Amino acid sequence: MDKQAFLDQLWARLAEQGDFPTLQYCIDHVFSSLDAERNVGEMASSILSDFSLSQKIIRLSNSAMYRSFGGEVTTVSRAIMVLGVDTVIHLTLGVRVLDFFQTMPENRPRAAQALKQAMVAAEFTRTLAEARGIADGEEAVVCTLMHHVSRLLLILYVPEAWDRITAMCEAGAQAGAQISEDEACREVLGVSLGEIARAAAVKWRLPPLIAGAMSAPPLPEGAMPETHADWLGAVARLSSQAAASILSGQGDPAADSPLAADTALRAQAERLGLEPGHLGRALEQARVLTTSMAATDAASQAGDDAGEQGGNPADALARLQRAVAEVRQEGRAMSIAELAPFALESAMRALNFSRCFLMLLNPSARRFGARLGFGEGMRDKLDQLSFEEGFVPDVFHFATLADRPLLIEDTFDNEAAHRVPRWYREAMPDARALLLIPVRVRNRCVALICGDWGNARFTGALSGEEADAIAQLAGEIAAGFLRSAPAR
Repeated sequence: MDKQAFLDQLWARLAEQGDFPTLQYCIDHVFSSLDAERNVGEMASSILSDFSLSQKIIRLSNSAMYRSFGGEVTTVSRAIMVLGVDTVIHLTLGVRVLDFFQTMPENRPRAAQALKQAMVAAEFTRTLAEARGIADGEEAVVCTLMHHVSRLLLILYVPEAWDRITAMCEAGAQAGAQISEDEACREVLGVSLGEIARAAAVKWRLPPLIAGAMSAPPLPEGAMPETHADWLGAVARLSSQAAASILSGQGDPAADSPLAADTALRAQAERLGLEPGHLGRALEQARVLTTSMAATDAASQAGDDAGEQGGNPADALARLQRAVAEVRQEGRAMSIAELAPFALESAMRALNFSRCFLMLLNPSARRFGARLGFGEGMRDKLDQLSFEEGFVPDVFHFATLADRPLLIEDTFDNEAAHRVPRWYREAMPDARALLLIPVRVRNRCVALICGDWGNARFTGALSGEEADAIAQLAGEIAAGFLRSAPAR
């Protein structure tokens, strides 16, 4: 079959099943919402609109690879500031690609092993990059994942061709003539797995470097990579081979010995500037992932459910005190544009808000308007959230006059419902409990942090110590405003 004809057939099958637009949208969204032209708040808002994604980004940001960049990462805002835009883009892209294939309908179970191999290979690459001290290791992880995408695409969308490829490999092995999947793919379809991966990278508008790494040919015996794309492609192949060996020996406690002693694998690693210790460390980490993958998925699902259920946490005071300490320590060196999203997200995580937003006073217009919001759908709601500074007897104006946080435990209660303004109720129809935190500068409320827990009830009460800690968090934002104000 002609190469282009096959690729056209493959994209047509993705489109027929409705999967290509979904994946294309996810990838486009990553690059449109996470770019160097946007500020930290806008980027964090994009990630925080997806609870599961934000949790995975924070978890990966705290992996050994990034821990040395500046201590523990507890918020997406801090991850962006500490790790940088490019690293967070690659982290997000890798998560999105894996999520797409992990959420395939259950009637396509044949891809499970291939997906598992992709995840193990990605972890192997991540650990190699960490051990070698490579700054943007997630770029290599994305290349490794894309190296496996061609296999997943064939299994899911051209299964009859994949059957022929695997049959050819098995027949070759039985006859004593090893045939690689790549060779068999070219024989059956007229195109290699690498060429399919490159075509997918170009189709999905991934960076040219990643697309180039997909088509980088295998290094000749004894040769060294001459370009970064060559190195990325070689690392992807090395990780793929390691993952296949790990999974083929799963369940055998001694199975890591042959791989660790595999002179060919070690020789490849050495040509890539990697030491035997790096290989052993990556091997061990990948094996840990292999044995704990099911438990990790279950824990992740439990975490997602917990986040969706919402409600104020039992350890709110400890969380708040930690948030205040982090914002106080990091905030002094931040501009108000960096500090505001960091403090807002810190409050969100400390109090387990489902949604929160920051309203700023426009002194000339004498109106408060939402400028920054985190949580599902918040980016689309910001324009609906505004009110005039002039007094009206509702909860928002009461909060602007207060020195302490104002908690409305049940906005649907008869005594409180008539104090909730229509503009807020229309934007947040399910918000039951609402916390309003004034930020005051020179005895005037200049900003308001607003958070809710969705339809979950607020249990217990806001203690004096918790209110003090919340007020201190607001005070750090106020201090940021004062630092950014022009000297008089």
